[in-house]
Amino acid sequence: MSTPACSKTRGFTLVELTIVILILGVVSALVLSRFSNMGSDARAAKAQSIMDAVQSGSQAVNSIAQVHHQTGFTGTVTLDGVPIATAYGYPQAIRTRNGATGVVDAAGMDTSGNDADGITLTGGGTDPLIIEVNGAAYPANCSVSYTAPASANTTPIITLTTKGC
Repeated sequence: MSTPACSKTRGFTLVELTIVILILGVVSALVLSRFSNMGSDARAAKAQSIMDAVQSGSQAVNSIAQVHHQTGFTGTVTLDGVPIATAYGYPQAIRTRNGATGVVDAAGMDTSGNDADGITLTGGGTDPLIIEVNGAAYPANCSVSYTAPASANTTPIITLTTKGC
């Protein structure tokens, strides 16, 4: 009878396993921190696109108001079939949902109760209208502010804040 050959199986040592686990831990920490910043970057980009839309809508309304001589204290112009209330030829800072006719509609944002754009509106009227991006750590610091002109021959004040996205 023959005896089986003695085979020596080689596995990983405890040191090798520890090193692999440490490397995986470091790599996963780096990857997770990068992915967590992507949400913040996306909200900042959304705030930037809202500002661009507000600027474009404001300019479009002003162009129509100039043509139709609606540059007084108040007026109304129609942009894409939507009546937009104006102040000195620019959209008013109206925040009312379900029927807002100011800068939010001029920018083409959702003013229905559905909130498809993921924004919250605060202020408005004679105060600045703040368009906050939902989901931000500090919504007031991830927003666009719109102040309608207060007198003739002035333009709206539009500012972007992304330090809290």
